[in-house]
Amino acid sequence: MDDIEGLWELQKNESLLLELGKKLKEVQNGKNLKTIAAQLEEKEKAILKLKSSVEERENSLNKENLALEELDFKLKEREKNLFHGNILDLKQLTLLNEEREKLKEEIEEKENKILTILEDIDDFKLRLAKLEKDFKDLKKEYRSLVKEYKSILEELNEESIRVKERIKKISSSLDRDLLLKFKQLVDNKGVAVVEVIDNRCGGCNMVLPAMTVDRLKHSQAILHCENCDRILYLDKKQA
Repeated sequence: MDDIEGLWELQKNESLLLELGKKLKEVQNGKNLKTIAAQLEEKEKAILKLKSSVEERENSLNKENLALEELDFKLKEREKNLFHGNILDLKQLTLLNEEREKLKEEIEEKENKILTILEDIDDFKLRLAKLEKDFKDLKKEYRSLVKEYKSILEELNEESIRVKERIKKISSSLDRDLLLKFKQLVDNKGVAVVEVIDNRCGGCNMVLPAMTVDRLKHSQAILHCENCDRILYLDKKQA
């Protein structure tokens, strides 16, 4: 392999390694995973809150049912004394009847309150069932995504190892001074070797002198762009 071809292959692999590094960083950052994890946490909090609301309303329901039973008992006592008792005094009978009517009103209020609580419980449970289903589906998606991310990470790591091996092999075949210049350009410019396209430098886009292009076409010389100093590569098959 000629030096210029070796440098071009080295550059392609260095660029590939850089790209793999970016992809690895993106996957490790796990933006999608973090978004779903945040959604799971939010739904879990909502589920706990709804469960607490159901429990609270059920406790209220028990208390109201006990209070209703007590009112029913009192009503029956008043009606027993009113209709089957031995009370003949009109004033006492009137008072008992007033108490009876008041108890009936209180009972009606309690029954309406209990119905409202039951409706609340039903509503909470429906919302809870939907939330729990959504949570379950989202958790399944999260686990699937974690598995996918792990697979991608493994593939990217394996590819990175292969690219590093190729870089090592190519580097060992290049002249030491040439390799040093390559590394200096990478450090200073980011990219050391650029392809010539339409007689322009692939690094700075400057139009190259005709003599430079001609030399690239007919020799294996290592030529640099006069403007950006990057090493120029021309694919002779395309030239």
